[in-house]
Amino acid sequence: MKNKFLVVCIMSLFSATTLFAYTGPKADADYTTVIRDFIDSHMNSNYKKLNKILDENSSVKIPRGEKVIQQNKSSIIDALKNVSGTQQNCQSNYEVIAKSDALVIARVDFTYQDNIQHNYLIVEKNDNKEWKITQVCKMFDDIENPGNGAPVTAKTKLSD
Repeated sequence: MKNKFLVVCIMSLFSATTLFAYTGPKADADYTTVIRDFIDSHMNSNYKKLNKILDENSSVKIPRGEKVIQQNKSSIIDALKNVSGTQQNCQSNYEVIAKSDALVIARVDFTYQDNIQHNYLIVEKNDNKEWKITQVCKMFDDIENPGNGAPVTAKTKLSD
């Protein structure tokens, strides 16, 4: 009788330990994972990955002349679905410009042979503590003729 009781206690202890040790999938993914997934989704036309990291109300803004074109999440995902499987021939890198516990601003650059695509990401932590991209501002810069959408730096003079 003592042996059965001991075995039941040990099994209960193992069950309780297993139950409390597993916390499930990590909902609080690091913002760097979101940025890297953004890069991968662009480089490999991975619309499924992009769909997971974009907020439902996210938008992409692209300047065209004196206008700004705005796309919502569904149109972005649909466009990427249409070119699914396409590999981009470019180099990528990113820099975190500013960050807090709830908001990150990052610049992701895709360098092609003759131009650079600058993507300014706003990544926010939502109510579920998940990092999501809420806005992307996409700018283009000609490598041979810089200044079209180039980031303003301390070296760049602003004209009056």
